[in-house]
Amino acid sequence: MSQKPNQTDTSLDALVLSARQGDDNAFAALAAEMMPVLRARAAAYTCVGLEAEDLVQEGLMALLSAVHTYQIGAEASFLTYAGVCVRNRMVSVLRKVGGGKSVHAQDTVPLDSDLPAATLTVEDYGDLREECETLLRRVDTMLSSNERTVLYLFLSGLSYREIAERLGKTPKSVDNALQRVRHKLKGA
Repeated sequence: MSQKPNQTDTSLDALVLSARQGDDNAFAALAAEMMPVLRARAAAYTCVGLEAEDLVQEGLMALLSAVHTYQIGAEASFLTYAGVCVRNRMVSVLRKVGGGKSVHAQDTVPLDSDLPAATLTVEDYGDLREECETLLRRVDTMLSSNERTVLYLFLSGLSYREIAERLGKTPKSVDNALQRVRHKLKGA
């Protein structure tokens, strides 16, 4: 059963379109909207062995991916879609850190949980905007053209094999490129 989009969904869809076209302010606004979700989910995983801020950064990368892969007008709202992307990204990172061990339900924040409402001040919004701009600049300036291409294809949901086929490379070279991306972005 499809619902009529409300004003908030329409506003978010406009932000998604602007962010998709490279508008840093639109991405910062989306990040501000999602920050309570990112922080709550990251805090829920800190007992697993990663610092919350590392997971928040992973969440921002998932948000960037969600911006590029969300289908405007889909039955799920952007916030719901992005929330799933964030959760999946964090669980995936935790599995890699944990040597492939599964992440248990008690270690997660349910998708339908009541998360704190955004209580960002103007200063918080400015700080968040700076963080987002820094992340986007790091992606643009620190990565080679090949690494950026591989990263964006990966963030759009393609597997290593699919990326390799699309670029005429081996899955190992895709893995190497993504490892370099992770190293460069974490080291900066």
